[in-house]
Amino acid sequence: MNDSILIFIVTTALIMLVLALAVVLFVVYYQKRITSINLIREKELTEAAIRAEEDERMRIAAELHDDVGATLASVRLYLRMANKEGAGSEAFEQSQQLIDETIGKIRNLSHRLQPAMLQKLGLQLALQSFFDVFNKSGVIYIDFSGDELPVLDENKSLALYRIMQELLNNTLKHAGADRAEVSAERQPGGLELRFSHNGKQGITQERFQEYIYKKDATGLKNIVNRLKVLNGSISFDKEENWYHTIIQIPL
Repeated sequence: MNDSILIFIVTTALIMLVLALAVVLFVVYYQKRITSINLIREKELTEAAIRAEEDERMRIAAELHDDVGATLASVRLYLRMANKEGAGSEAFEQSQQLIDETIGKIRNLSHRLQPAMLQKLGLQLALQSFFDVFNKSGVIYIDFSGDELPVLDENKSLALYRIMQELLNNTLKHAGADRAEVSAERQPGGLELRFSHNGKQGITQERFQEYIYKKDATGLKNIVNRLKVLNGSISFDKEENWYHTIIQIPL
């Protein structure tokens, strides 16, 4: 073998070695980059969930202070007047009405924190009651088939209830739908919940990847974070004029 051939072989081997090393370094860099991006996205989702919880606490605190607090202050004044004028006075009757109003306001705030129907009757009847309110309004009709819903623990029930609330609220706000369908199906080792609507627009799997990291997609991020706690997953599909959201959780 002459020197030129030997030099060619050695040079080729070195080039291939350098290329192989470059490929390995690129793969390592790419994996680190993907990991870094995923960590950033996870942080954004967590921060969005925290902001949403804090915003809700602030809204409730404001209602307690501005609405309930002001009403109770009025009750105190009327009771002082009633103490002077007697039990049959107008001030006494007015204070009773204000107390009734305050009880109703506190009850509504409690329902926002933890739905009473969910605690007493379970997820299936709580969802049915929630959907019935909208069915009676005439804005949208929701066909709910929840026969496959099992008895779940309190945390799972509340998470799924809030997810359904969020999906329906988003549908009413953005989709312009007049009909929706909600169903539950038992599967080996898990449960599948399907929320569908006939709105003019909705989320597909492609749009989900686009929306989930937007700053104003708080509702969608809340759903994703609640599903993380349940080790669940969410996917989207479109069939003719219907948009489908499929939620799966292990049991």
